[in-house]
Amino acid sequence: MNNTRERVSTFLNYTLLALGVLLCVYHLYASLVGTVTVMRQRVFHVGMVVIITMFNVFNKRLKSADSKFNKFTLTWEIVSDLFILVSATVGSTYLYIIDEKIYMHISRATKFDVFIGACMVISVLEVTRRLIGWIMPAIAVASILYAKFGSLLPSIAACKGYTIRRIVSYLFLSQDGIYGTPTGVSAQTVIMFIIFGAFLTYSGAGKAFIDLSYSMFGRFRGGSAKVSVVASALFGMINGSAVANVASTGSLTIPLMKHAGYTPEDAGAVCAVASTGGQIMPPIMGAAAFIMAETISMDYRDIALAASLPAALYFFQVFFVVDLMAIKGRLKGISANDLPNGKKILLHEGFLLAPIILLIVLLCIFQWSSNKSALWSIALTWIVSWLTKENKMKIKEICFAFGEAAREICSVALACSTAGVAIGMLSLTGLGLKMSALLVALSSGNLYILMILTMVAGVILGMGLPTSGVYIILSVLAAPALMELGVAPLSAHMFVFFFGVVAAITPPVALASYAGAGLANADANRTGWRAVKIGLAGFILPYMFILRPSILLLGSAFDIVQTLTVAVIGLMGLSAALFGMPSRNLSPRLMMGVAAIVTLAPGNLSDIIGVAIMIAGYLLARNMNKNVSPSEGAVL
Repeated sequence: MNNTRERVSTFLNYTLLALGVLLCVYHLYASLVGTVTVMRQRVFHVGMVVIITMFNVFNKRLKSADSKFNKFTLTWEIVSDLFILVSATVGSTYLYIIDEKIYMHISRATKFDVFIGACMVISVLEVTRRLIGWIMPAIAVASILYAKFGSLLPSIAACKGYTIRRIVSYLFLSQDGIYGTPTGVSAQTVIMFIIFGAFLTYSGAGKAFIDLSYSMFGRFRGGSAKVSVVASALFGMINGSAVANVASTGSLTIPLMKHAGYTPEDAGAVCAVASTGGQIMPPIMGAAAFIMAETISMDYRDIALAASLPAALYFFQVFFVVDLMAIKGRLKGISANDLPNGKKILLHEGFLLAPIILLIVLLCIFQWSSNKSALWSIALTWIVSWLTKENKMKIKEICFAFGEAAREICSVALACSTAGVAIGMLSLTGLGLKMSALLVALSSGNLYILMILTMVAGVILGMGLPTSGVYIILSVLAAPALMELGVAPLSAHMFVFFFGVVAAITPPVALASYAGAGLANADANRTGWRAVKIGLAGFILPYMFILRPSILLLGSAFDIVQTLTVAVIGLMGLSAALFGMPSRNLSPRLMMGVAAIVTLAPGNLSDIIGVAIMIAGYLLARNMNKNVSPSEGAVL
């Protein structure tokens, strides 16, 4: 039996690799020639992702030692998997063929359209459940039930109710359902950047980033943790997934942090917080950022530019906290003899950074489209890999990079497709507008209450959904409510985007923190709460997007500089207060904490009052430290 499993698993591995290569090559071709229609690109994307995910999930189950199939379960597995395979293959092929005549089918859907469309919707929801979990498919199913039976609800929440034919044709044949805007972003842009990230990894650029970080910051106190912050930020630019970032950088940095003296919980939390921040780090942010650009009809480079200052503040605060922890723990840096030679890295491997530089130039200076910029950056990555001794990307390495990219795109693509089902039903029934009105009514028109409600919704949704899924749902439900109260579109969408990101480190379900805890052999819950404390900027900055939009580079240069200054002071003060610096006494810590909150609020008067209280709290702490020994916390 074990030999049979191994043979089947080997066959599935080769099949998955071939399918991954086919998926990536198709999208590279579509981006290069630019003649593939939007609908065909999305149809091929979803169909291939469903098939790849189904094979991958089955292969994992086959490899698991706990998987035991009796006659009934084996029959069910075969039947359900065949149903998904046939539905995805037939449904995608059918839509691909009728692409030019699809508008005729939307208005007059045939029985076959309805049947194969229903099978495709069910397959997408089931595969999403297998890969991501039940929360997003449950939301999609609830939206379908609402569209069907909404007429039975009270008038305040009712819709007229639609037939199965209308619902299925809307979801399957139009560009407002499975193949809606989120799927389009995944198929046209996100896949290109994921391929780019995979190529950078196989070319050796990822390792070069980490080694360069060690050479720059490893010698300072708490150097291993600072390396983790910098390496995760750099690697996050080309990855975009918090958990994947933890897995890639944490395997190297977490053991070094523990060896330097950080507790397992602190080591896991620092890596989780830094890796989570990779999703907000320009120029390559997470998938949700590309979806945001499409949603609010804004150029992606403007989104990335607006996120640059918040991203810098986020990593500044994490870096500052890491330094405070090193001071309190009397931690030293890594020996110079154990560090990579930075000059040698730049001299012998600096060319590996060329693709990143090219990407920035094409996006920001030449203002090329995102997918075209990524395409030529991928080509340059392949070229520079041949300048290395160990990382030449031959056919084998290219195929492996394609296979890895195909695996990584599956969760994003399925989240987008399933979210498209929910968004399509919200659009068809008009529930999105009603939900926005209900949120405004629930908050009594108070912007502060609405922001808190939106934050809670984002964190709760983030417990079971990827960032892109959280953003897509809240961009339809919560962002319009914020805009109804006068918030600028960019500020509103950045607000919900950030809380979708930090959900990865927010207990009780904090996937990035749990991944860090696993690598550090630490308690998962303690690591999660420690990550919240270390990554506090991720919870504070979104409020500034709305209360002080100049942090998104909106407004005059004076406003931007003023906001940056008070943000730095406020985040430093709040972090110092939370970590007992410069004093562990409650009074000065409380003063500095209150001062930080006041400073971050809008208005010149609040800035002056906040800074004054901050200075008073700091001086009080220093005065109290005169009679306290260094071992008791007088560290500054």
